[in-house]
Amino acid sequence: MTKVEEECQAQQERRLQMVRQYGSFTQAYSTAVQAGLSWFWHGECYLAYQQKWGVTSVLADPVGPMAGHEPLLREFLKRFRKPCFWQIARTTAEILQRLGFWINELGWDTRIELAGYDFAGKKKERLRHATNWLSKHDFVVREGTFAKDFDVEEIRALSQTWQATRRTKRTVRFLNRPIVFADEPEVRKFFLVSPAGRPTAFAFFDPIFCDGKVIGYSPAVKRRLPDAPLRAEEGIMKAAIEQFQQEGVQRVMLGLSPLAGIEDREFRANRLTHFSWSRGMNAWWLNRFFYNLRGHADFKRRFEGIEEQTYYASDCLFNDFRVVAMLRMAGAL
Repeated sequence: MTKVEEECQAQQERRLQMVRQYGSFTQAYSTAVQAGLSWFWHGECYLAYQQKWGVTSVLADPVGPMAGHEPLLREFLKRFRKPCFWQIARTTAEILQRLGFWINELGWDTRIELAGYDFAGKKKERLRHATNWLSKHDFVVREGTFAKDFDVEEIRALSQTWQATRRTKRTVRFLNRPIVFADEPEVRKFFLVSPAGRPTAFAFFDPIFCDGKVIGYSPAVKRRLPDAPLRAEEGIMKAAIEQFQQEGVQRVMLGLSPLAGIEDREFRANRLTHFSWSRGMNAWWLNRFFYNLRGHADFKRRFEGIEEQTYYASDCLFNDFRVVAMLRMAGAL
């Protein structure tokens, strides 16, 4: 290992130490390990960000003690021009509003508290049916690793086949952590195995931490072969949730549903941004040609979790350029 590689590894471990103590939000693990990000430290807190066309896009919340968040944000804003903050929590939004930013709702993140959670009821019937159908047809959900259970090249080929069916052939990043074809610390991998013993779909779950312990998981990567059962994703998710419940894990975060539930009644919102984003969920052309926003949100509603709004912050009145810069940087355009 070169000195540069040793330094990168040491810096990542420093970030992971902070995440293990303070990484209680969905994107925390991604802020520490996602390739292509840069990191800004102030005291014992850091922000993850990436730049494109002079725009500085920040991923999620500061990681570190709460008392250090505002000093970190103030120092960050002294250093970087054209900043915007994506998928932040209410606490970060409150600080940024005090610092002169407009705060717009970005979409729900769905939280499932596992204590007492079950799959009973009419609304979860489809999830139960998924498990029953897969079992009846001899499909099995298995947790495993590349080191012991699954061939990494076979999973890479599965992922490439899935990618070929997408509207965009680029690797999407930033708000989505790109897949890593290796075993990673605390990341859990669940695979749907066919009757022939071949993996046909999978979901990888990033850990969520608090005070040095894993308190939850969030699905970071999901893939399926074109001929995999339509119920594959539901079946994997149900099996993973039930496994986490057995282990005493506190929660599962299903991740962002972009533009879901936009009302903008809590903060000083940018009216121009609100006008376009509040209409995005029901824009047929956006759902058909760019991203299936409705389908994405409807899938997560089947789990009947707690929908918590996330936010976008910007000090700019006209945000089209900043939004396009982030989407281009993320590989979504």
